Amino acid sequence: MRTKFKAWAKPFLDEHLEISLPVEELSSLDNIYLEIGSGKGEFLIKMAKKFPKLSFIGVEKNVTCAGITAKKMVEADVKNAKLIYADAQQLLPNFKDGSVKTIFLNFSDPWPKKRHHKRRLTSDLFLKEYLRVLAKGGRLIFKTDNSDLFKDSLEYFENSSFKLISYTENYLGDDEFDTSTEYEEFFRKEGTPIKRVIYEK
Repeated sequence: MRTKFKAWAKPFLDEHLEISLPVEELSSLDNIYLEIGSGKGEFLIKMAKKFPKLSFIGVEKNVTCAGITAKKMVEADVKNAKLIYADAQQLLPNFKDGSVKTIFLNFSDPWPKKRHHKRRLTSDLFLKEYLRVLAKGGRLIFKTDNSDLFKDSLEYFENSSFKLISYTENYLGDDEFDTSTEYEEFFRKEGTPIKRVIYEK
């Protein structure tokens, strides 16, 4: 489900800096709930509304998706969420150690070709950074419809110091600390099982 390019997206992001965060401010933040790969913003906005006392940051590198999310955030007047249009690999080093309470990875790009596996958001390169930025007892929550990505990711996690807290290959969406994404709603209508794991630092 590739998103068609929207020429208005980048100008909209530039015009609405109030929903973004300067990179230089990231090193001063604490107790962050971070979604990497926010897509069109459904999860980020719904979680921010559901938990108004928590601080959410969404990271999205696709300019059209980021623009769509920004537009939704402005319309919803969400106060406790920010969006950063950037590549997570370049952005993560700007977070200080232990500053993130939870990382959400929702329906990440599976990068199916083996030569691209290092780009996966669950690859060893990313897991090392997640472990650094997560607070003690912080959690990483990963949802996907892709069986190969799920299986491979379990191996990546097993080779890290993350501790498995919860595992299901047919997640029903019944965790209170969660909400659905656009992809999730589509896959559920199609009858595709949702796989979900929670790991703890």
